[in-house]
Amino acid sequence: MTSTEARLADALDAAARAIRDDTLHPLHFSERERRRPAWVAPVAAAASLLLVVGLAMAVSDHLRRSERPARPSSAAPPRYYVEEHVNGGRPAVRSTATGAVTATVPVPRTGFNTVAAERSGIFFVVAFVQGLAGERLYRFRLTGSGRVSGFSAVPGRLLGGSSWLADAIAVSPDGSRVAVAFTPEDMASCSSSPPVCTPSAGADYIVVVDVATGSQSVWRGGMVEQGSWFSIASLSWTGNGRELVFLGQRCGWRALNNETCDMSQKGRSSRTAELWALDPGSGGGRLSSGRLLFRQSARYPYIAQALISPDGSTITAVVQAGPVVAPTGPLMGSVPGVVSVDQISVATGKLRRVLYRRDYGITAGNLTLEWVGLTPDSTGQHWLLNVGLCDTHGCAAGSNGWIDQGRLVPLPPSDGVMAAEAW
Repeated sequence: MTSTEARLADALDAAARAIRDDTLHPLHFSERERRRPAWVAPVAAAASLLLVVGLAMAVSDHLRRSERPARPSSAAPPRYYVEEHVNGGRPAVRSTATGAVTATVPVPRTGFNTVAAERSGIFFVVAFVQGLAGERLYRFRLTGSGRVSGFSAVPGRLLGGSSWLADAIAVSPDGSRVAVAFTPEDMASCSSSPPVCTPSAGADYIVVVDVATGSQSVWRGGMVEQGSWFSIASLSWTGNGRELVFLGQRCGWRALNNETCDMSQKGRSSRTAELWALDPGSGGGRLSSGRLLFRQSARYPYIAQALISPDGSTITAVVQAGPVVAPTGPLMGSVPGVVSVDQISVATGKLRRVLYRRDYGITAGNLTLEWVGLTPDSTGQHWLLNVGLCDTHGCAAGSNGWIDQGRLVPLPPSDGVMAAEAW
């Protein structure tokens, strides 16, 4: 007998002893009751006993549950994550608990790859094909031990081309469609002095692939303004899959790393960023055919990433703020060094919650924040955050991890050199 059951038994016994005999009335039986078969009384007694025992067990279980400590409101993060290094290679699968590499994704050609995951645990990766001009979409699963299983190509023609690079990816919640944003890979229009790229005819566009059939729909155009460079920083879906949301940014110029939309040497920005929603069921069209959800402002001065919640009511954004230090390196941009992961109301634009905030302390011109990546898990409860920090010697001073109650739990490689992550 447990301590709770013992206390319950003592309480019942005490209550029984408290009843006075003189308050009990004699029992009177009718003739019919006197004639009941002999087996009725034992059965009735047994039934009563079962009822009392059942009630006692229910009360005991309730008391026992009330003594247990409250469980955490959220589940543990995914056991494994897939990461793509900024220097290329094949994507690696790592243990969240230990950081150990458990597998590599067998894409046919090493290089820059983009990965994403959907709710049922299927991963998708966009990778170049050896000897062909373009990229192919692949899918795979992770086993319980972090191994790659069922790696195969999604049907359909190649994506992009020789002059385009997949730069963002998102999978619809049911896994039936994958959206991929492409950015110009040709850097011929980039001058070496000053070390920035001027606007070109190529602007980022989005391809949505039907996983079952391989059919593609394309969203392109309508976002480029005179003298600006348009790029897509992030993609996400609402939970019902009826809207595809992208963060678009316009710049007067950008750094050679093909990621940063930079501010001027004096800290004044020609950059604008907007979050738009498209109807993926419309079969393609102009990017400007969607609806505007949110744009940068004095309150949110530099939006590096922005993802929609499943119900479409909340934006989770990486917002950079603070002073800008003019860079001195040959390939470096200049952006604010305070990074905040904010959750913002779509309806009102008001801040709902700050998940994480850090001042990277950029006070010298030989250090700059070059890129940021934000990735949710399938539940939307756990977030991967990668911050690439570079100096004149390279990029190894940033951070990478998952957000846990306002702090960043490091994940290898913890220096922020991730080009893409998924879990």
